[in-house]
Amino acid sequence: MKPQKLFITTTAAMFLFAACIPSVDPFYTDKDVVFDTLLLGEWQDKDNSNNSHAWTFEKAGDKDYKLTVREKEGKQGQFDARLFKLKDKCFLDIIPTDCSFATNQVDLVGACMFPGHLLLRVSQIEPELKLAFLNFDWLAKYLGEHPKALAHHQEEKRIILTATTSDLQAFVLEHLGEGELFSEQGVMVRKSARSATGVKAQDRP
Repeated sequence: MKPQKLFITTTAAMFLFAACIPSVDPFYTDKDVVFDTLLLGEWQDKDNSNNSHAWTFEKAGDKDYKLTVREKEGKQGQFDARLFKLKDKCFLDIIPTDCSFATNQVDLVGACMFPGHLLLRVSQIEPELKLAFLNFDWLAKYLGEHPKALAHHQEEKRIILTATTSDLQAFVLEHLGEGELFSEQGVMVRKSARSATGVKAQDRP
């Protein structure tokens, strides 16, 4: 799959081509989770600020986020999201909270049937939010050549990771190089000011 210039606007196309790689187990443990108030608010693709696509992060617990993804034509989906760190690297683990085949559901939710954990790398939050999804093509090729490198189940072009959290983390840290586990990052800008209501600055990663 070629690198995508736009992030949100190409999300649907990415997942329709099986670029969603869910995991049965989370990519984090409780001790890895952090909370950054700078992530709160509504974000949109930097290169296409006039579209209706947006990602909105709200506080949902001490160190949890509620993520709402909105796409065109009223489609939307909600996810539980946790920001976490492995060594000095920051990541986001998201999992859909309501999986159905509703017509107004965003493609990102529909791609998670089964509703597994999805991993994104977070290289920056301010002044712009920079995120990267797993690189499906690289991972599929790597697991094809090294099937015992990470426990997984594959059916046709669909991959589900079945490794333990500790094995997932070790694999992620081993393959952070350019052109490996993560695709080219997308850049998002703040669409609305983050809400500070009831939020305390804590645990900045």
